[in-house]
Amino acid sequence: MKSLQFSVPADTNKSIRIQEDSMPNFYPYFHRHTETQIMWILKGHGTLAIEQNLFTFEAGDIFYLGANQSHVFKGDFDKNEKQKVHSISIFFDPRKKISAFFHLPEFEELKNFIDTSEVGFKVASKLKTSVGESIAALQKTKGVDQIIDFIRILNHLMQNRHVHIPLSSEKNLPTHISDTDKRIIDAQTFIKKNFTQQKLTLDLIAKEACMTPQAFCRSFKKRTRITYIQYLNELRVQRACRLLTSSNMYNISSVAFNSGFTSITNFNRVFKSIMKYSPKEYLKHYKEATTDHE
Repeated sequence: MKSLQFSVPADTNKSIRIQEDSMPNFYPYFHRHTETQIMWILKGHGTLAIEQNLFTFEAGDIFYLGANQSHVFKGDFDKNEKQKVHSISIFFDPRKKISAFFHLPEFEELKNFIDTSEVGFKVASKLKTSVGESIAALQKTKGVDQIIDFIRILNHLMQNRHVHIPLSSEKNLPTHISDTDKRIIDAQTFIKKNFTQQKLTLDLIAKEACMTPQAFCRSFKKRTRITYIQYLNELRVQRACRLLTSSNMYNISSVAFNSGFTSITNFNRVFKSIMKYSPKEYLKHYKEATTDHE
């Protein structure tokens, strides 16, 4: 079965992405992505299809999925059972931002563990509680502390590598990326390069992808689980956060327009919907958290 090339939403500010999902069912398509994924199932049960193998899963299970491993989680619910799944995933690409760690001499063993774990594994039952608690704690940390805690999780998995259950006997890399997959990937690259331009419209992006706006929107969401406007807004808000916290030269209006927003009203609304604070509140909390009060 051909698998869909999935694109994990970009977070230009971080080396790892932590994503919590609570919904009626899992992502329904047999898919793959270039990022390695650690997935903790908090609620839900069913079957994991990965490469040519099948595994049952239940609440509490934790899976380590290698880069470009084709997979899909299928929930299996009784007729009278409420269809509800809840999971937390950590996405990271050991060849990109975080790769500097793995090139340190002290991390050679950990790098080898990641290289040899690309066939994926199911975390041993006796480790599920401790690893789950570590993932839950990881959600609450930021910056350097989050990276250190993440490395600790990887190290814990490495120290117990002999008790994990392999998900595949060999790594089957995709031999073909569909034309539509490539167009969406190229469109994401185009958006990343031009997201600060206020004239970046849906029609322009769709034209760049050689698709109609309707077809582009449908394909983009299918392959990323978010709309193109959500993707665009996240990139713009990430830039706004950097501008707000890195320079006293930018006032709120300047930050908005230099991040690609066309109005202060829209900027404030979008910023608060993503960051849970208005730009002024965000900057106030940031200064309080980073100022020495001694």
